[in-house]
Amino acid sequence: MLMHRIGRGPRQHRRLVPWPRRMQAWRDDREQHAAARAAVRAHAPIRPGERLLAVAWGAGGDVLAATDWALYHQTGQAWARLGWEQVNQADWDEQRHVLAFTGLTPSVPACTVLRLARDWGLPTVAFERVRWAKVVDQRVVLSRQGGARAIARRLPGGAPITWLVIIDHGLDPGDPGVRAGLASALTTLRGLTGLEGSAGSELRITQPW
Repeated sequence: MLMHRIGRGPRQHRRLVPWPRRMQAWRDDREQHAAARAAVRAHAPIRPGERLLAVAWGAGGDVLAATDWALYHQTGQAWARLGWEQVNQADWDEQRHVLAFTGLTPSVPACTVLRLARDWGLPTVAFERVRWAKVVDQRVVLSRQGGARAIARRLPGGAPITWLVIIDHGLDPGDPGVRAGLASALTTLRGLTGLEGSAGSELRITQPW
């Protein structure tokens, strides 16, 4: 009778890492983590009121920082800031240690790709903050010629929700008919999502890349 074994299969001889070496690796990692946090606090242009949540070392020796408001990363000698409300999607390739962000509007890079040497939980923090910022992401119909993507994002620091509308190519954001259809669609969407109180918050209209 053929039997299938459930388990990890044949035992393989493993080369165990000596305990002193493991302890030394743990100490080295803690020292590098502390050094990265110190470098961020000394040089990153973190804004007043932001809380530092996580840091990472880039593959090129650069430093990254995730705060409750944004991601900071080095580009040569300068620093780039990407607010969580500006991110459309975040992806983490654990095998390649690559963290990627797609931008929401042309005001930020279409794609930001960061290769990490030490991540120290920064990708997890980034995913959580991007999810926190997302409130609404809904397709709405404006006319027979097309529609728009209505997006609501939380802003950090207790600021009101910001609304962004990305209209289809071929639609004129200055057309009175388009703007009337947009106002009606947003009023309906705010009512369905319970965001009626955000009617006076910031609204931007843009077009896709």
